[in-house]
Amino acid sequence: MNTQTRLLNLAETAMCRHGYGGFSYADIAREAGIRKASIHHHFPAKADLGFAVLDRYADRHLTMLGDIRVTSRLGGQALARTITLYREALGSGDNLCLLVALASDASALPQSMRDMLAAATAATTACLEELLLSGRKDMSISVAGDPAIEAASILAVLHGAQLLARAGRDIALFDHATQPIQTRISRR
Repeated sequence: MNTQTRLLNLAETAMCRHGYGGFSYADIAREAGIRKASIHHHFPAKADLGFAVLDRYADRHLTMLGDIRVTSRLGGQALARTITLYREALGSGDNLCLLVALASDASALPQSMRDMLAAATAATTACLEELLLSGRKDMSISVAGDPAIEAASILAVLHGAQLLARAGRDIALFDHATQPIQTRISRR
């Protein structure tokens, strides 16, 4: 693994645990076993590093959501797998999905990162809307209202469930909070 990728990995881990404002180049340098100047060589400013981490994460996140949709037999199966994806992002309970971590720390973000976060969130909501439309068509998800509004609501529950589980230091809180979504999925 090259130095730039290692720095991105370390920064992503730090941001998922502590948010954008909760880490410094000194923290990353210590973890990487290099000097801060070496980080500045790859990423002149923290905003550059944060943007690169978010860009990479958003691409990976949206690719995973797309893969879930394409490889799932039914919309309900895809929604269940998406819930699992968010649950697994908690790790042992001390992590958040990067989009959740940054949303809760949005006031500390540079404008370029806020814009990218908004775009990634909108794209995630659109993926959820597609799952709901698919699930309504194949009758594997109960969709009563506007799928766009319901998709935004589901994303809010997934984000909030991660925050609850982390704050309570109990992953079961995620499961409790997402139960209403799970009950909408037909198990056939």
